[in-house]
Amino acid sequence: MEAIYIEKPHQIEVINKEEPSAKENESLIRVLGCGVCGTDLKIFKGETLATYPLIPGHEIVGEIVKSKTFEKGTKVTIDPNRPCGVCQYCREGKIHLCENLSAVGVNRDGGFAELVSVPNEQIFALYDNIQVKDAIFAEPLSCIIHGIDLSNFSYTDDIAIIGGGAIGLIFAMLLNRFSVGKTVIFEVSQEKMEFIKNEFRLEIDHPDNNPKSRKFDTVFECSGTISGFETAYTLVKKGGKIIDFGVTPKGSKSKEVEPFKIYSEEISITGSYVNPFTMQRAVKILNSNEFFFQKLLTDVGDLSEITKYISSDKKPFLKASYINQ
Repeated sequence: MEAIYIEKPHQIEVINKEEPSAKENESLIRVLGCGVCGTDLKIFKGETLATYPLIPGHEIVGEIVKSKTFEKGTKVTIDPNRPCGVCQYCREGKIHLCENLSAVGVNRDGGFAELVSVPNEQIFALYDNIQVKDAIFAEPLSCIIHGIDLSNFSYTDDIAIIGGGAIGLIFAMLLNRFSVGKTVIFEVSQEKMEFIKNEFRLEIDHPDNNPKSRKFDTVFECSGTISGFETAYTLVKKGGKIIDFGVTPKGSKSKEVEPFKIYSEEISITGSYVNPFTMQRAVKILNSNEFFFQKLLTDVGDLSEITKYISSDKKPFLKASYINQ
């Protein structure tokens, strides 16, 4: 089979590789699509604790080829993360903080291939009529649900979302459905602002245009930049909440955030990391056929094209994905 293969950091190519076989309690999946995530770029650069050599890719949708648990041909997605179950955090129910957390596409071969083998407990069945280009968003959607859970937002909250990429837009889609307060996306790219206004009819603005007096109950930082985090800090109301969802570079620091303001205005800042116990809800949202995400998939390609994305650090307009159909 063909697969993207990272031998070691900065060494990536498409190779012909022996097809995987499903071990006991695993299923063999034919990959229909696999989204490109920032984690894949970090694996290529050697900036994360991946196990090399490796086939990357963890945002997987496919169909069952061989399984003792799932019927052949069943359309599925996966939760890539696998906790150890025995560390302190796992035993406290904080499986996403597991000291030995491993993941498909990070510590074992993933979805940038024609076939992938996955443990059965990490596989979730989808309705057959769910489009592949929607189902690719299952794993990011599960992470977003966790971020919303952490916010404990009230349905009357005014909400700001920093960053108009695919993640920020999914936050906005969900929150617009479940909140009667105002939801505003803040984005610095004029091109993205115009696209979002035309395609999604969501409220979007440049941070510089926001009046100083306009504040928000809950702010979701989705840009993964220090400037985005600082924007969230300036937009949050007294007594408000910031959910830090975007992944800023490790070691980056802000010079604008003042601990006294956090104390005196009772601002809550919470990090949101991966997807504990939320994949089933993500699948239910997809299976409901009430939310459609494929408009966010602006850059698609085969394995060779996705290899170029990963190796060149080329950023998609919103979201890139390998499609194998």
